[in-house]
Amino acid sequence: MCGIMTEYETVQNRIKNGYVFKDHLDKAIELKPQDPMSYYLLGRWCYAVAQLSWIERKIAATLFGEPPSATVQDALKNFLKVEEIRPKYSKLNYVFLAKCYRDLGQKGQARKMGDAAASMETVSKEDEEAQKELDYLLPALGVY
Repeated sequence: MCGIMTEYETVQNRIKNGYVFKDHLDKAIELKPQDPMSYYLLGRWCYAVAQLSWIERKIAATLFGEPPSATVQDALKNFLKVEEIRPKYSKLNYVFLAKCYRDLGQKGQARKMGDAAASMETVSKEDEEAQKELDYLLPALGVY
């Protein structure tokens, strides 16, 4: 719920809820370390934090003393953990793997993950979201 609420919150509340969300994810992983969903969500959190703008980081530092910290490499590590626990877990996991590799300048790996996502069937709303992102991402990677 914390993650969904952020779409409708102010920057201040998004940042505050981001800390709460991260705490919940850390606890979930501690309690159930083989659950791929927790690592997927942590990867999404890390990726979102890595994409924070300068102003969002400044607001977080002002309000909380320290902005949340995560890198694209942190996100990648979590998305790879998902694949380690349960290969082909989700189409969106592959999309985010492709984004991470793209952001890290590893275009070949990004294409490989994009291809893997494209080869999966679209059967859920999450898959539809993944396909929309793929339609934008793959041409930029030179896949289509």
